Amino acid sequence: MSDILAVNKKIKKCNQEPVEIKEFLKIVPGKPGVYIFKDYSGNIIYIGKAKNLYKRVRSYFQNKTKYISYSKPADFIDRIASVDYLVTDNETEALILESTLIKKNKPKYNIDLKDDKSYPFIAVTVNEEFPRVFVTRDRSIAGAKYFGPYTDVHAVRKTIEYLRKIFMIRDCKKIMPDKPCLSYYIKLCSAPCIGIIKPEEYGKNIELIILFLRGKNNAVIDKLNREMEEYSRNKEFEKAADIRDKIEALSKLSSSQKIFYAGGNKWDFITTAGNRESPVVSLLTYREGKLVLVNNFTIDNTGYFNEKEILSAFIRDYYDGLDDIPEKIFCQAGIENPELIARWLGVKAGRKIEILVPKIGDKKRIIEMGLRNSILYLEKKKFEKERNQNKIYEESVNLKELLGLINIPSRIECYDISNLKNSFPVGSMSVAVYGRIINSSFRHFKIRTVREQDDCRMIGEIITRRLRYIQNGRKRDKKIKKDDVFYLKPDLLVIDGGKAQYSTVKNILSREHIDNIDLISIAKKEEVIFCNKYPDGIKLNLRESHVRILIKVRDEAHRFAVKYHRKLREKNMFNSVLDGIKGIGEKKKRAIIESVDSLEELKSMTAGDLTNIRGVGCKDATKIYRNLHR
Repeated sequence: MSDILAVNKKIKKCNQEPVEIKEFLKIVPGKPGVYIFKDYSGNIIYIGKAKNLYKRVRSYFQNKTKYISYSKPADFIDRIASVDYLVTDNETEALILESTLIKKNKPKYNIDLKDDKSYPFIAVTVNEEFPRVFVTRDRSIAGAKYFGPYTDVHAVRKTIEYLRKIFMIRDCKKIMPDKPCLSYYIKLCSAPCIGIIKPEEYGKNIELIILFLRGKNNAVIDKLNREMEEYSRNKEFEKAADIRDKIEALSKLSSSQKIFYAGGNKWDFITTAGNRESPVVSLLTYREGKLVLVNNFTIDNTGYFNEKEILSAFIRDYYDGLDDIPEKIFCQAGIENPELIARWLGVKAGRKIEILVPKIGDKKRIIEMGLRNSILYLEKKKFEKERNQNKIYEESVNLKELLGLINIPSRIECYDISNLKNSFPVGSMSVAVYGRIINSSFRHFKIRTVREQDDCRMIGEIITRRLRYIQNGRKRDKKIKKDDVFYLKPDLLVIDGGKAQYSTVKNILSREHIDNIDLISIAKKEEVIFCNKYPDGIKLNLRESHVRILIKVRDEAHRFAVKYHRKLREKNMFNSVLDGIKGIGEKKKRAIIESVDSLEELKSMTAGDLTNIRGVGCKDATKIYRNLHR
């Protein structure tokens, strides 16, 4: 099977009008591939695969499937502004590509898998010229091959330590350091950084390590024995002695290590429990007939998926990138596309993989045990959630009493200003709901009416603009979506500032006759809080959890404001650099700004790199490059 990066990609897009989407559907090919739905803001909201793109994509826009077959929200189809698709050579490649794109983009209506315990894995960075081998809990390292999971992290680390001594593989994170480090001098690394070992020889050592991690200890020792005999025949006795020492060390390691399972049956049992809003998945791992691992996962974003789809998505996400795939995977129920997924796993593992649903016998009893485990874990998570909610409620009540507030501060909004002298003044809004920071609700403001450096007037402007949406909730602003957070009334306003800023906003609330929203301000450095109860300020104990949430939401507002201010400054610097270059108009400027993160990055690009930007030709690229480096 071809690498997914080499898939024959054919990308098409349609514009935002529903009529244009229907016209566009006529040209969608009846081939396997991946389809991508985007909303009116250009955000990816759903990614799916299809054996026949034409039939699958069209089915979403037919009345009979709008509410039933795909079980999406009632207005799901109305949210689709554009449809992209990528054609693949076959359905298996479509499955791989779908998994990759979902992990990268995390669409709103795709399932999101979260590991409860995050057991350790061994990662081998096979995509690097000189790969590393290390213990990690991160399954998102690009190009890495994973082994595990393992329950005994100490034994795993000890094994990696022995393998490093035997094969002298690097552990530095730099791709190519300038000089050998201490590991080379104490014989823990073969120093590929200075060319002492060739990539081919280093690669052979990595291959042997991978065989060992797969439990094929005897195969590793047999290979080394043949290599030692070859060196002996050629009278290269020093090299033969080195191989002999490796064999002895590996033999000792093989007899002592307990974390790998050579041969024998490898079976996984998968169960799920819970309602559609908050299911969990349990994975029972059996090796050589023994239960060696029980792992639980919480599944987010499942309100629009049935049991088959949840189990199918779990198998796809969990085994993607994993080397140790069991011969048999037993599920409590059938999954979506079982033959396709089994075939895909078989290609990855290099052998036949079966996905089965046991009906009777011991395997059925193991599934029942897994289901009981899923239910118990679900009850545990429910208890923890309720206990946490009770704790948050108690802390909110404590904050209300401490500061003499009118409301229990469930929804807190904090505002800050960022500017540099008189340039690019901006404001920000951060939000916390029930003690949790809600990044998706953050908003920023450009200061419109204040020209000089006056923080009080600036904070007054953004608060006035914010309150307008609460007061005129029924008269919706056409530029703001009807479900935007601007229409939600906060319980508490927090101002990043001192007594002057507090007084400014208090006067605005009084002028607008708003008496059902609480107000405080927090002065930096001293961390003094000003409010109705303490008009001259009070310094609170920052170790108290109900006080810490105020500091956290304040710090987030400050960070968000500074980030936006820097973005505007950077954009202005871009425009200044590009101004006056003949042939570079506003459209091309915008394309350049959207393609490059910083001015430094732009300056580091060659003329050839610049031609990759949409709308920038060879002549334009040459002019830009010369202007940046004159």
